[in-house]
Amino acid sequence: MRRKATPLATLLWLIIAASILNDQPSSIKLMTVVSAEEASESEDATNTASSNEGCNNDNDDQTCTNPSTTNDDSEEAKTQQQLSPSGERLITSTELASHGIKSTESKEAATAGGHTIWLSILGRVYDVTSGGPSYYGPNGSYNFYSGRDASPCFHSGQNNEEGASAKLEEWEDDKHLMSVYDWSLFYEKHETYEFMGVLVNSKYYDENGEETEVRKDIVDRASRAKVIVEKEKEERKKARLEKRRAEREKNMKK
Repeated sequence: MRRKATPLATLLWLIIAASILNDQPSSIKLMTVVSAEEASESEDATNTASSNEGCNNDNDDQTCTNPSTTNDDSEEAKTQQQLSPSGERLITSTELASHGIKSTESKEAATAGGHTIWLSILGRVYDVTSGGPSYYGPNGSYNFYSGRDASPCFHSGQNNEEGASAKLEEWEDDKHLMSVYDWSLFYEKHETYEFMGVLVNSKYYDENGEETEVRKDIVDRASRAKVIVEKEKEERKKARLEKRRAEREKNMKK
């Protein structure tokens, strides 16, 4: 009894016949077709596995996420929330206080365990650990300044809570403001002290890290006073030189 040709056998005979007509080996054509199909199936399987990575298959409703992308986005958002519009880190009074040194601590405990010392002046926070306990430690001259913003004290020298809470924006003598501003420039330009960020929710920077009108006014008044003082210094220096020159000429005539 003659066996009936299956559809697959018929397809193979057609491929062989076509390859003969095209003067090409049928084995090559058949291998090419099969290889392409296998490659396509393999690629689909890989893509499916990749797209299902991070999926939760415990329930009928499948939820898929990309863990690495989610974490990166989360960290980026967190970082952006901690920066001011100008890119400066936002520091709270609580965080600043955690970097203070208690007057009752020993010098050894002051920087034990990598504890860093911060202070703020005009709302700008600096890491002054390199100054060491001798300056900011329990018996240091500037211990009171650690872990807080005591800007008025840099002029008044009244290193206590009353002195720190003084309203320097109400001072009438701009030269007093200049004294505080000069100290702020000292910390800003210091070779080893590091700028950390701005003190938010203070009279100097708002909750978003934007400079307040109070700080702008203080800096403006202090800057103008500094120009006047520098001009006065130059005039006094010029007067001294002129006086010395006149004395030399007088002595030469004798």
